[in-house]
Amino acid sequence: MLTSSLYCEGQEAKVLEVKGSRIAEPISISGSWLSENYYNSIREFKSPRKAQDSSLFIVIPAMTLQPTNLIYNFHEGSAVLIFRKANDHYEIWESEHDSLFRWLGDVKIISPEKINFLNTTFVKISSSVNTNNSLILEALLFKGYYLQSDGETIEFKDDRQIIGLDNFHFYKPVIDYYDAGLQVDQVDLGKSENDLQRFGFKFNGDTLELYKLKCLTFEGHRCMEVDFGQLAYKLWRN
Repeated sequence: MLTSSLYCEGQEAKVLEVKGSRIAEPISISGSWLSENYYNSIREFKSPRKAQDSSLFIVIPAMTLQPTNLIYNFHEGSAVLIFRKANDHYEIWESEHDSLFRWLGDVKIISPEKINFLNTTFVKISSSVNTNNSLILEALLFKGYYLQSDGETIEFKDDRQIIGLDNFHFYKPVIDYYDAGLQVDQVDLGKSENDLQRFGFKFNGDTLELYKLKCLTFEGHRCMEVDFGQLAYKLWRN
């Protein structure tokens, strides 16, 4: 039985017992991959809440035999997955106790920007990673320059920085809407990551509208249902 190392970022390398395995090697399709249905919905409707159902996301590691997870609906993760080179293609395996035990299928490379596996087509996206969170909506939806009604320029960066919007310097879009009080698209704005205020948002074409939230129903002190309240900001994409 051959052995090869299973590398996990930030941890000591583990030994993965795989019959007939090879030494870890570079993966040509490494990077952030988003299910095409989610990508197309965000582009068309600009609503992460609407797009969430049946969405999939995965960061394919730089090397084979490194662990990763498939994220379902931005709400829960799969078992540990391993990409393995097999002749001229890649296989996906489920891993348990540092061993491969279930083959899940092959990866079909459609183009440098599109692949298919597990009966799902994925598109490659530019998504930086910050504290283990992929900044997906930041890059796909918010990033860019906007104008306020007074002509001042606002910039949303894909690393969650805001420049020029009152005293707000940080933003964080909500990507998981499977909980109470999330009936509309929402984004957190604040002076820092630890000082946040939540707003509802709408994109109407190239216009971004940010609303105060109003709670419609409570359960104890917890807000269970929200709607858009007063319009707080209206920004035009430049």
